[in-house]
Amino acid sequence: MQKLKSIHRTGFRIMKMIHREDSLIIPMHLLKVALSLTQTYAGLFVTAEMIDALLLEEYRKAAGLALLLLGLGLLLGLTEQLLRRQFKGRLTKIWLIFYVWLREKAFSMDYETMENPEAAEKLLFSERTSDMYGGLGVLLCHYTDILQAILNIFLSVFLVGCLCASGPRGEFGLLGILARPLPSFLLFAGTLGGMAFCAFRGFGKFARRQMEIFQAHTGEEHKLMYLNQQIFGEAKVGKIIRIYGMEEMILHNSAEFGKRARDYFSASCDVGRAEANANRLVNAFFTVVTYFLVALKTVTGAVTVGAFTRYAGALNQFGGACFSVIAKHGELQKICTYTDEFLKFLDTENVHGKGSIPVEKRDDGEYELAFENVSFRYPGSEIPVLKNVNCRINIRGRMAVVGRNGAGKTTFIKLLCRLYDPTEGRITLNGVDIRKYSQEEYRGLFSVVFQDFKLFSFSVGENVAAGYEWQEEKLWDALRQAEADGFVRDMEKQLDTYLYKDLRDGVAVSGGEAQKLALARALYKDAPVVILDEPTAALDAKAEAQIYARFNEMVEGRTSIYISHRMSSCRFCDEIIVFHEGEIVERGSHEELYAAGGRYTQMWNAQARYYV
Repeated sequence: MQKLKSIHRTGFRIMKMIHREDSLIIPMHLLKVALSLTQTYAGLFVTAEMIDALLLEEYRKAAGLALLLLGLGLLLGLTEQLLRRQFKGRLTKIWLIFYVWLREKAFSMDYETMENPEAAEKLLFSERTSDMYGGLGVLLCHYTDILQAILNIFLSVFLVGCLCASGPRGEFGLLGILARPLPSFLLFAGTLGGMAFCAFRGFGKFARRQMEIFQAHTGEEHKLMYLNQQIFGEAKVGKIIRIYGMEEMILHNSAEFGKRARDYFSASCDVGRAEANANRLVNAFFTVVTYFLVALKTVTGAVTVGAFTRYAGALNQFGGACFSVIAKHGELQKICTYTDEFLKFLDTENVHGKGSIPVEKRDDGEYELAFENVSFRYPGSEIPVLKNVNCRINIRGRMAVVGRNGAGKTTFIKLLCRLYDPTEGRITLNGVDIRKYSQEEYRGLFSVVFQDFKLFSFSVGENVAAGYEWQEEKLWDALRQAEADGFVRDMEKQLDTYLYKDLRDGVAVSGGEAQKLALARALYKDAPVVILDEPTAALDAKAEAQIYARFNEMVEGRTSIYISHRMSSCRFCDEIIVFHEGEIVERGSHEELYAAGGRYTQMWNAQARYYV
């Protein structure tokens, strides 16, 4: 019972969300249910009256009833067709809004929360199972079908109740006794109760088995999706597969995953068949008993021959409705299982608050940033990545942050951009803890080109303008500064040219061209603080120095921070911070640090052969 409540608590919450998104779609489904039931039961009643009229040779009345039946069928059928046309577009919208809600939530979450594997798994599980078992529109349709089936059950039970209340017309011995109201009610109630008991007992058993299969099956489907999307569907891995002869190993894994998925699917079908057979057996017993009751009433004159068809039709509706409730509820349980994970994802709270204080807009770019006793360790780890970091960043200055891999340089930048919050200490902007500022406004102060920068399969202009207003002159200016305007002008559609081939037949840019477009994006934002976080790590030290020197000219008049484990970025910087094992161990200009003969000097001399 608790499980049943949990399922429908999830389902009803989703229904409320659907109603908020489209206030007409649920009323339209309810209208469809009303039309369908009206068509069914009006047909039963009119047909019964028409048969009685024919038996009594009242042909005019029978013809009128036939025309009424035809007119009702035509009117209700046309109305239902019009509704179905409306459903198609609205259900597509509801199907798509599921993915919109997922992405809106993902984008609203802070970076640290989204990096949590549990949050990512909830998102992936929701997407994967929605693709496998249908989206929110399917849930709405299942609830509509269940409602229609329940109403069908009540109406058919009411009609059979009316049948039981009718008494025999004459003495028919034992048959007449059984045809009386009380024995009829007892017979029907006993049959109905036994059917309900067997159906729900069987439903619980089969539902538990199907849920076990469903939960195991989604894991195997995830493995297959990984193979299809990340290996078979990714052209870049082809060279690795061929160089290392991985074909047989990958095909073996694909066959194994596919076999397990088929086994789960076969097991699910077996359970489904067993459930269907059990339901048919129960329904068959109910049908035999209730048909006996209808025949008994007809033979004893309690009802007419026409009424026999009405009650027989009602019993058919009852059996089908009971089967529909059980089958649709099983499907609903599957959908509510993954939508429950979807709701848990929507309910995931950010690890840190977003702040609300607006950042002061300054034309002179005079911002003071400071780390005050900042320590940090990643969630789930007891090892500190940064330890008691104290520093002030000179406004409109040029700072280099250097150190070996794993020294804490990139973490330093993540904290500065408030992708993470310090475990201890605080970071301030103009003396105010940055956690008090609006996240969006605070991050607006920074343009960052990360080592693992990403370009998207959108147009060149959209990649460079990103989330800011498209200004064509400004776009070309940023591309010119990044020395990317030349190859962009050579493209057929220039700024409107799509990159890569994921969405359209776009162009593939080289690594160097992609790097220039990423630099142009950082320049286009025109933020007061520009950060290069090892975007040139794949280049040699000499080439890196040339890029940094050029970029230094581009960001003239703004605060610039260069992150590198190499020393080529240091000569033209006003100040250098040296990280080692999460701590700032040295700080000063190139000349000061080199003369000190410390760790900076060791790193410089170790890389001296790369410089001219």
